[in-house]
Amino acid sequence: MPHSNSVRLFFLGLVVLFASACKGTIDRRVDPDAPDGVGGAVLQSQDIRTMAQQMARDIGSSGLLTSTANNQTVTFHVVPIENQSSDEINKEMIPAGIVTELLQALGGRIAVLDRSAGGLGAVQQERAAKRSGAVTANEGKRGDVLGSDYVLRGVIRDRIQQSGSLKSAFYQVVFSLTDLETGRTVWQNMYQTKFESEKSVISR
Repeated sequence: MPHSNSVRLFFLGLVVLFASACKGTIDRRVDPDAPDGVGGAVLQSQDIRTMAQQMARDIGSSGLLTSTANNQTVTFHVVPIENQSSDEINKEMIPAGIVTELLQALGGRIAVLDRSAGGLGAVQQERAAKRSGAVTANEGKRGDVLGSDYVLRGVIRDRIQQSGSLKSAFYQVVFSLTDLETGRTVWQNMYQTKFESEKSVISR
């Protein structure tokens, strides 16, 4: 009889364990501008969104991308951000946000060029196919490959300090617009933020 009770308790434990496992992961949608509950002294979604909005707004208000001779459309391209920090961030994310914000604000008054290896390769391949007659071509779309007036660059730097369980992380993200004819920096802005995190002694 004691053996039977032990078996019964064993199976009861399995049922409880299985029921707990069936609850699974709790997923919920959150505001991307809300503080990250996961924590960590790293750039968060709020920083990335704010950065893109602030930089695009400042570039747009500078008039550099809309003030040209003979009403020509300004052309520029963006390079992946240079990450000199310890934060492993997607290098395309912030520049993509800036370009999206600029296109939505300025529309047809600017032309964003794809200068990535994949983008240039696709253009060259398609142009060659059209010129050879292998594929159809819209005669009204013929023209030279556009050159860039400006390039937008960004650099992330950080300053990390650690003392016991307390960690401090200061981030500085600098964006600049360079004139590709003269090499002159015609616009620059900076985003800065700082985080502190403390690791619980109990969790170590």
